[in-house]
Amino acid sequence: MPLTLAVALGGASLSAQAATSLRLSTLFAPDESGTQAAEAMAERVAERTEGEVTIDVYPASQLGDWTEVHAQLMQGAVDMAIQPLSTNVNPQMAIAWFPYLAPTYAAAREAYSADGYVAELVGDMIGEQNMALLGVYPAGMGGAGFAAEVPAAKDPNADQGLRIRVWPGGTTHRAMMERLGFEVATVPWAELYTSMQTGVVDGQIGGTAEMAMANFADITETWVQYNDHLELAWIVINQQSLERLSPEHQQVVRDVAQEITLERFDDVQAADQAQLDAMREAGIEVVTFSDEELAQFAEVVRQDVWPEIGDELGEEVMTRLEAAVAGE
Repeated sequence: MPLTLAVALGGASLSAQAATSLRLSTLFAPDESGTQAAEAMAERVAERTEGEVTIDVYPASQLGDWTEVHAQLMQGAVDMAIQPLSTNVNPQMAIAWFPYLAPTYAAAREAYSADGYVAELVGDMIGEQNMALLGVYPAGMGGAGFAAEVPAAKDPNADQGLRIRVWPGGTTHRAMMERLGFEVATVPWAELYTSMQTGVVDGQIGGTAEMAMANFADITETWVQYNDHLELAWIVINQQSLERLSPEHQQVVRDVAQEITLERFDDVQAADQAQLDAMREAGIEVVTFSDEELAQFAEVVRQDVWPEIGDELGEEVMTRLEAAVAGE
């Protein structure tokens, strides 16, 4: 059953015909913060539209896995979602993990909020898929975990002498980690723990500190907080579902989604820091970077790696990205 969060205010009686009900899918479990954000969005929309727009939240991929829901969003079978978006539909959605778009929390907040350059790019991409971007739900900054010491972690030009795993299809991070001095191997997720444990690979990249603590805490010796990408879920709506609403109610939905986005940006740095603190308490060496050091890594990757992986996004998107970061 969905978590229905329709709020009727002031004793007003609304006919079924007067109300618009939207179905929102998320892959987060019912007790996770992402689902709580979806519930908060539903409650605020209902309050501000006086019950004329209600949102039913379906957590834990009840309506299908996120790739299936992406297709349903395009068709209008699902109205809204807070989830990743599939590169199977548009390979340009690899922008979600394109390295060093915005390596600090302040830069990420600006880039992914309404009118930010990443938000505008993604809005254009999914507009062609019959969807509109409302906001993002950031889970945390990405990094890499190793079952070994990483003595030259802060030197982007060092030969690291370690082999790191990237996910199948992770061409962006393969090129990045090779440039940063690592050997790179592709290992399926199901084999990753054993591969790190037995030394087939020395480390893994592609997630957050929280993910590493949940899955690899007992075999992780070093965590390097590269801030290479922002792990996130997109807040999206089917275009026709949005257009069914009055202009005033459309604005309510957009405004509430941006509130959720900005509130999470207020919290995500502290959430990441809590995970790094937990790592240190568990005996894991944590390597972090100053803004100046992150800028150095970003410069190296943008200069040397972006030209190699630009085909992932296409010439037009790369031109817009390069113009945006040049203005930082």
